[in-house]
Amino acid sequence: MSMDLTSSYPTQLCLPKFPMSKGEIYHISSKNDFEESLKLYCCLFDIEIENLQSKFMYDAYISRSRCIQCDNPILSNGRVVSADRVVMTLTEQDYNIIKNVYTWDRIKIGKMYRYKRGYLPKDFVRSVLELYKSKTELKGLEGNDKNGVPYSVTYLNRKEMLNSCYGMTVTDIVRDDIIYEDDWKEETPDLNESIEKYNNNKGRFLFYPWGVWTTACARTSVWSAIFNLKDDYIYSDTDSVKFKNPEKHMEYFEKYNRIITEQLNETCKHFGFPEDYVHPKNNKG
Repeated sequence: MSMDLTSSYPTQLCLPKFPMSKGEIYHISSKNDFEESLKLYCCLFDIEIENLQSKFMYDAYISRSRCIQCDNPILSNGRVVSADRVVMTLTEQDYNIIKNVYTWDRIKIGKMYRYKRGYLPKDFVRSVLELYKSKTELKGLEGNDKNGVPYSVTYLNRKEMLNSCYGMTVTDIVRDDIIYEDDWKEETPDLNESIEKYNNNKGRFLFYPWGVWTTACARTSVWSAIFNLKDDYIYSDTDSVKFKNPEKHMEYFEKYNRIITEQLNETCKHFGFPEDYVHPKNNKG
């Protein structure tokens, strides 16, 4: 069986898990200080792990491609099962999964940034919910609207705009310049100048970490299911898990749905949105 997280990224964009301040460089004083920061803040930090060993036989979490360094790894489908030494950059969401999947002899925390945690801006969340509501209500409708536009066309437009709410948060800030001087060529601009120009643009309304935490929180949801499925787990992708013996696990999925519903209702309450934003009806009611 396969269970999918419906509109996984838009869902995450509506929950209070995002960096909502300028990042402060934080120097941790102890293990307890580190763990407490992970509970209270969005954290981004470099980590070095020695003698990394998997303790969870059903899947591995760390992607080799995301490691800055990875010495003598044993890999499974591109994921690190064990390694003498790993260096990478993590969010608190990643770390909370990794400590449940691996053991190690020693870790060292490098540069660490902390951000105040909260909801995304009200107008951004409103846009996500209104687009989701519109997409859901239009899906499967036949015929045209009063302007003669087919409902199917408007549905695809709303769906694309909904998906772009996440996509635009992770659009590359520093892109090559395309220049024509006798012939076409690409030039990579100065990194610091481009970021400074972007940050000082008065039209800017996005924050790159919002996209980073969207995917990190979505992975947390998928791995919550993997930890429950254990022996019955087969495979996962960005927003779904494949598994055997579904009757054994329906209670978990029902509980997950209740929790997500409560969280989304709380979002509507927080912003003063009508609850039908998160409970829209499709053409079948």
